[in-house]
Amino acid sequence: MLEKITKFIGGLVEGRDPDLGGHHSRIGQSASAFAKHISCTPEETMLISLGAKIHDLGKLSISDHILNKPARLTAAEFTLVKQHPEVGHELMVPLNLDPRISEIVLYHHENFDGSGYPKGLTGSSIPLLARMARILDSYDALTMDRPYHKGVSSEEALNILQQDISLYDPELFKEFCVMVGSNKLEKT
Repeated sequence: MLEKITKFIGGLVEGRDPDLGGHHSRIGQSASAFAKHISCTPEETMLISLGAKIHDLGKLSISDHILNKPARLTAAEFTLVKQHPEVGHELMVPLNLDPRISEIVLYHHENFDGSGYPKGLTGSSIPLLARMARILDSYDALTMDRPYHKGVSSEEALNILQQDISLYDPELFKEFCVMVGSNKLEKT
């Protein structure tokens, strides 16, 4: 049932924004590979993959003008964008899904150093699957072409992420780099 629900949600996102749908699909695949790489349980592997495939659900509430703006967002626009994790989480509440999926949606922009949103969580207080999604989301956002930037190479993306290492779980990031370096990252 979980897979059917997340597939339905993924279809809604894909229909509204094919680029975002592709982002979800790539992260879902990458999440599965990452989870296997760090020896997550089969259940955790399934949950991170499903959660990653719908993590930006809340972006459906944001206008295309803002999401695809080819220039820097205004402070008000960025405030709206920062609300998407909570909006996505609220949309999921009636579905009564495994809380770990909801945590991915809610906490995928929390930073390891506490500078993220929506709650400003730090370190291990951020659920493991959300910490994984944070790395995957950032990496894919850097490597994909968007209206506001051209995607960069895998190597360049890792260098950029390394410069911002305080945002990511250092142990997970290290393992992510190993996985990318061994070409185990599944991308479409």
